[in-house]
Amino acid sequence: MSDNPSGEKVHGYEIKRSIVFENDRGFALAENPNAPQPFVTWQFTENEGGRREFYWGHYTQNADSAAKDFETRAAEYQKDYGVSEKSMRPAPEVYKYYSTQRPVDIGTFPKTENGPAEIVNFDQRESVENGKFLAWGYLLYHAPLTEKQIADYELRTAPGNPDQFRLTPEQLEQQAHVVGKWEQAKHIPDTKRLTWWYPDFGVFVKNELISDTELSKRYEKVMENKARSTRKIPIAERLKEGAEQAVKDNATRPAPVKSTEKDR
Repeated sequence: MSDNPSGEKVHGYEIKRSIVFENDRGFALAENPNAPQPFVTWQFTENEGGRREFYWGHYTQNADSAAKDFETRAAEYQKDYGVSEKSMRPAPEVYKYYSTQRPVDIGTFPKTENGPAEIVNFDQRESVENGKFLAWGYLLYHAPLTEKQIADYELRTAPGNPDQFRLTPEQLEQQAHVVGKWEQAKHIPDTKRLTWWYPDFGVFVKNELISDTELSKRYEKVMENKARSTRKIPIAERLKEGAEQAVKDNATRPAPVKSTEKDR
């Protein structure tokens, strides 16, 4: 039997314990503190991709009763069918995508073989991710969506998704310093800056509203511009470029008109 480190949820209930047998059948114990009956045990079937279909729920208001029911159902099934417990599967990765433009409804999200595993709608548009932006709700998938799917349905990727690029603390400090100085020198407006000045420590830090990927892309652009401006061109290369430019200038210059005796 295993716990649920991934925080997987089913119909608003978070899976707390689960067991799966070698015939890909299993049982789960889940909890939803906001439900009238906050505890439930389910039987489930697990497909080849590791996705589970839950059914035959036993709901109760008592945590001890739910735990006992979970143990009893699993033990009786194992005895009746003579199956062994599967080795614990890796916890499925969960990818969250926010619906920022509208409540989640039919036709407002992509359907894939990996989800959505769960859909959550808020009562109103709420501030999410520590105030970074507003959303009407979110969807959970067991695999990342493509950039096209995200754009087509106007979704926004949660910063904590497993596939999000992350800088090390050292890289973050270095890149924020470089980008911050560049933005300051170029007088970039506050609304377009990726960094801000932290006077308490005398350093530039990454704006909390932008991703590590965005910071890294601007850092690369700044470094490319700096390399281009400081690059010393060899004399031979300069002479060659000058000769090529002279040929081009001569080719476009109109030929002189020869005078004749008649013109005199």
